[in-house]
Amino acid sequence: MKITEKEIEGKKLFVIDNSLKRKDIEEFYNLIIGLSYRKHERDDDSDEYPIFSVDFQPMKFVKDTAVGSMGLKLLNKLKSNHYRLLRSYVNMSHYGDVEYPHRDCEIDEKDVTVLYYANQQWDYTWGGETKFYENKDTIYSILPHAGRFVIFDGAIEHMGSIPTRICKVSRFTVAMKFKTTDE
Repeated sequence: MKITEKEIEGKKLFVIDNSLKRKDIEEFYNLIIGLSYRKHERDDDSDEYPIFSVDFQPMKFVKDTAVGSMGLKLLNKLKSNHYRLLRSYVNMSHYGDVEYPHRDCEIDEKDVTVLYYANQQWDYTWGGETKFYENKDTIYSILPHAGRFVIFDGAIEHMGSIPTRICKVSRFTVAMKFKTTDE
């Protein structure tokens, strides 16, 4: 397992590679490509261009999937607070979709997002990076490598960018939203 740490706006961000077995990556991908997606996921209330997503039952997701259980295990390893999983879901985006910079919680809250890139393979020319901002400027960008997790404070402004025109596959990301129970 490889862990890279970055600080943005004084908050920690972790990129974790090689934490899942190839079999787990493939099984999860095969699960999510067969789900029924609805076009309703919005970055905020004013977002007029929702993308496709599907929600999981949070605790069932952690219990029944290698992705959910590993996401929780990594969170507990890398963060000192105690957390409760509020929501888990998968986003599916394509060339032509629209996303906006946003925060997953208010700037003074301590919620944490665990992001998982669910595609079995990804070519860097397809774009689709998750961009992180500081003072309205992109300061860090992460490609969606197969099996990669990103754990970050939900108050960090970020955006999942859309795949390029040459990308012929869906971009799948799983988001697990955790609320601190230490407050």
